[in-house]
Amino acid sequence: PGNTGPFTTPIPLQYKNVFSNIGSSYNPATGIFTATVKGMYYFHFTMMNNLNTPPNSVVCLTKNGQRLVSVWDTVGTDAHDSGSNAVVIPLEVGDNVYVELQANRLVHDDRMNYNTFSGFLLFPM
Repeated sequence: PGNTGPFTTPIPLQYKNVFSNIGSSYNPATGIFTATVKGMYYFHFTMMNNLNTPPNSVVCLTKNGQRLVSVWDTVGTDAHDSGSNAVVIPLEVGDNVYVELQANRLVHDDRMNYNTFSGFLLFPM
């Protein structure tokens, strides 16, 4: 528990506490969700920064290596900031979705699970 990062290159965040993984689409060893059904999916993620000194926190929801949406926190005079974002996107079988921690950034997590990632099929196509 504690801070994850910073790293010199962007990396997928690996979420250790998996509350539900029906169909095993999420791989906790890699942090990557892989679609097993063609369809429309909903994804939501949160991020927390507990510092008031650099580095900033920046995470992006990524599909097949393309950044879709982001959450960032600029350090300042306060600490313990969090943010979230969500998307509804079409996926093909084999498409990968993950939350990517950007280079030279960090996030904070502990037993309270401040950083989360959820994804599920809305309907097949």
